[in-house]
Amino acid sequence: MDIRTLACFIAVAEDLHFRRAADRMNLTQPSLSQRIRALENEIGAELFERDRRGVALTPAGAAFLGPARKAVEHANAARTQALRAVRGEVGHLRLGFTVIAFYGVLPEAVRAFRARYPDVEVDLIEMNSPLLEAALAAGDIDLGVLHPPLSTPDLIAHPLPDEPLVLALPSAHRLAEQAAIHVADLDGEPFLLAPRAIGPSIYDRVIALFQTEGLSPRIVQEVTPMTTLAGLVAAGAGLGFVTAGIARVARPGVTYRPVTPAPPSLPMAAAWREPALSASGRRFLEMVRTLVAASGS
Repeated sequence: MDIRTLACFIAVAEDLHFRRAADRMNLTQPSLSQRIRALENEIGAELFERDRRGVALTPAGAAFLGPARKAVEHANAARTQALRAVRGEVGHLRLGFTVIAFYGVLPEAVRAFRARYPDVEVDLIEMNSPLLEAALAAGDIDLGVLHPPLSTPDLIAHPLPDEPLVLALPSAHRLAEQAAIHVADLDGEPFLLAPRAIGPSIYDRVIALFQTEGLSPRIVQEVTPMTTLAGLVAAGAGLGFVTAGIARVARPGVTYRPVTPAPPSLPMAAAWREPALSASGRRFLEMVRTLVAASGS
């Protein structure tokens, strides 16, 4: 009892005319009649009375019409939902991100995505970059916004604009009066830095920045995430680099200044596990790309 045959039965029941119903279903009349006869044989009852005066529903046909309509409606609804899932308009998206990522276009992208695709359930999961890689590899999340380079095999990364770094220092610090701070000015200053295990590439590049000036940073505390680092700066624990996105959010007691030579920027990327990103993930990534392009980043 296929949906096409049920639709043929409904057409005949509504038109009470085999030829008109056949035209409506883009079938020949013999083909339509054959489908109706096969349906009656499957049910074990005649659905139509046929005589020279025309066509009429039998009591069995009248009883069958309502459920047949519902079956076709449900089948059409199921097909529509399936196609929407293929297009990424319905379903579930597990989105992982670092704290730093949420100081860029990501919050706006999530808001816009939820508004456009309200039938996609979005789970937001915050982790550091290495844990996001592990979660992607394990299939625990669909898409992660993190910091390359990636060390986990079988992950695909789509680059996003890097986040420049600026120096966070206590507002009462003597260097806060300067419009820009030279790396040499940081000699001997208590420095806060994320552990190398969290981001070995950026850690090594920050150390190299000091070494180009013949210095070694006096690291007094390793701290993550950068929002916590900014809090420690406010508490007078030291100085440290944060992203420009974090610096855009004013924090009492903290001043942000550019540094020369320029510190390394923090790379950003959207990553997923091979072989392909889910349809809803592709839709979300399109949203991020659009917002990045609009911002001119």
